[in-house]
Amino acid sequence: MEKFLLVDNIKKSFGQKTVLDGISFEINKNEIVGLLGRNGSGKSTLMKIICGLQNPSSGNVRVCDFDIKKEREKVLENLGVSIENPALYTSLSGLDNLKLMATWTNSPKERIDEMVAYSGLGHKINYKVSTYSMGMKMRLMLAMVLMSKPKLIMLDEPMNGLDPDGVIELRKELEDLRDQGCAVLLSSHQLSEMEKVTDRIVMIEGGKVVLDDYIGDLKNTNTYLIKTSDKERAIKELETSAYKVEPCKNPDKKDYLEVAIEGEKLEALILSLVEKKINVLDIEKSFRTLEDLYESIIS
Repeated sequence: MEKFLLVDNIKKSFGQKTVLDGISFEINKNEIVGLLGRNGSGKSTLMKIICGLQNPSSGNVRVCDFDIKKEREKVLENLGVSIENPALYTSLSGLDNLKLMATWTNSPKERIDEMVAYSGLGHKINYKVSTYSMGMKMRLMLAMVLMSKPKLIMLDEPMNGLDPDGVIELRKELEDLRDQGCAVLLSSHQLSEMEKVTDRIVMIEGGKVVLDDYIGDLKNTNTYLIKTSDKERAIKELETSAYKVEPCKNPDKKDYLEVAIEGEKLEALILSLVEKKINVLDIEKSFRTLEDLYESIIS
């Protein structure tokens, strides 16, 4: 796979406080990676190091195989960034903001016209940004980030302040960018949205990467929800057979049991219950939410 970002053993300390302690991960072309961690975990610091706004205490970053320390200009040519708050000049019009970004990125006038169209702001592109809604600011911010046609896009909390329509629109935009060949590093506290839009999750805790895996693999479990004709007898039978079993925590599934079992052993389990005259009425595969996973690791 073509790597658009390589973070190699990044360490960062402020005085005696270590914020990042050997962070390593990579992002490939056509991939959206979610960066998770509690407040103060170092997510924003890491993003600033990746784009050269801060220097690491040690370690290295490569963007599209360019070294951020030795080839900074090449890195910035391939990188589009919005960290913490959209870098918008609210006293200027949307168009003036785009023109400034074009100047900073040495983009031609034709690119400004393309980004005006991309923003979808219509005649409001000439209004001051201070009059924009959060959704309008988001569209302008994305147009500015994409001005230089970057291969790697980094967005820090881009969903903050967006209404549901704005969140859905942003999700679609990110998926389109991925499908067009970009890579995206996305930081957000909105776990339900991260679950929908990301391909992979990197979680930081205590200055270290505590999780780096694909979202589909993370959600999958060896747990099944089973509804039987006799819940109490089923619990005793399953515990006797050394299966881990407990009542389902989901209030909508209070008649079900949660049974930890590998899929290939499920048929034998059902047969053993039926032999004991305990009928199996329903079976569902159980999946973790990203919130479940986050709580199990961070708490």
